[in-house]
Amino acid sequence: MSIKNFIFTLCLVPCLSWAWTPQRPITVIFPNGPGAGNEISFRIVAEQVERRTGAVFKSEHRPGADGNIAISHFATVAADGYTISVPACQSNWVTAEIWYPQAARYDIMAFEPVANIARSPLTFWANPKSSVDTPEQLAEAIRRSDRPITFAIGGGGHRLALEYLLKALNVPAHRVQAIMYKGPAQALVDVMGGHAEFGITPVAVGYPLMRDGRIKLIGMANERPLPNLESAPLMQSVAPGLWIHGCWNILLPQNTPEPIQRWYREHFVTAIRSAESAAKFRENLMFITPQEHTAQGVRTSMTELRRVWQPIARQIQP
Repeated sequence: MSIKNFIFTLCLVPCLSWAWTPQRPITVIFPNGPGAGNEISFRIVAEQVERRTGAVFKSEHRPGADGNIAISHFATVAADGYTISVPACQSNWVTAEIWYPQAARYDIMAFEPVANIARSPLTFWANPKSSVDTPEQLAEAIRRSDRPITFAIGGGGHRLALEYLLKALNVPAHRVQAIMYKGPAQALVDVMGGHAEFGITPVAVGYPLMRDGRIKLIGMANERPLPNLESAPLMQSVAPGLWIHGCWNILLPQNTPEPIQRWYREHFVTAIRSAESAAKFRENLMFITPQEHTAQGVRTSMTELRRVWQPIARQIQP
């Protein structure tokens, strides 16, 4: 090898082998208030990444306009690996541009997905003092009530689930009053307090409250029961096809360099698929979808989600 070629090779090797590792804390932007499914699921896997790599993740909650204030801000941050976000699938991938065109100042497809962390079926809850205990009783109450029935909801997908139920029951929207909160945990506070008779959140968010007797489960919007909740009623008994999940994916800013993307994929996909996460996901009534553990997998899944649910979103007055 000539001296010239040898020097060229020495110069090329660092470029080919450059690997990014974080040198300071990483800000995680959550688009809603504390206690939502995106934070619960992210913490399950982030704890493992922190132990394995020494990385530090710090939370930044920016609730408002169903997550669109946060993601609009996220669209302005540097693509240096030190700011990531964990949006909710329906709120930021499906309903944002339809319900909040002024607040959603971003193109969701322009971001760099890492992976979907987990999913958890949306669930209809009630205050323990409510006389409603089953999906059938809920359907009857909506049909026959002489006043609008109040639902506390914490995200766009929750409103979509309610609208789907109303269409399946063939009742007008004025039969219910949907009240949007800054997150699902905040919505359930008012269900527990009796300020709203019903609520809709991912089962992962409400399950601890249900175990403590502070809310009760009316029906789950899933195809089949989940482990630990085998006896839970399914909403498809009154609304066939009502299968909708809370789901949360990790996003990097647009044009994030490939070495940074590679660090996130390597460490987070490993954590998502670990036995430790599997046990914690089961405990929190979440499940993973391996086909969504690549950037293309996330985009494909979210494109299909948009195809199915955006026509319904367009029929709703937010």
